[in-house]
Amino acid sequence: MKTPTKDNKKKRMSTPVGAALIEALTEAVGFQAGTKTGATVKTISVRRCTAAPAPRYAAKEIAKLRKQLHMSQPLFADVLNVSPASVKAWEQGQNEPGGAALRLLQIAEAHPEVILEQVRSVA
Repeated sequence: MKTPTKDNKKKRMSTPVGAALIEALTEAVGFQAGTKTGATVKTISVRRCTAAPAPRYAAKEIAKLRKQLHMSQPLFADVLNVSPASVKAWEQGQNEPGGAALRLLQIAEAHPEVILEQVRSVA
């Protein structure tokens, strides 16, 4: 494996994330087509990027989101992998979601199909 020089490190760290993703996808297409062999792995790290914080959700917003998905509180809780008591407390304004639950709510709002894929009929 090649040892990166100081100039190579500087060039890699200044590469925009979008350009790195395009390069990775181009490489993947080459592998799929059989025109490229040998992999290069580039990890996106906190040295190059930061993640946007998850938005906060008010009680009414959580209830509205759940209702838009046509789910009961217990089913919504099950899909998010939280307790039904948590969803109830969020919707009543007694507690606020935090951490991973905020990100899950963001995903549920932006991509409801991801959440709906988790629902299975028991009948």
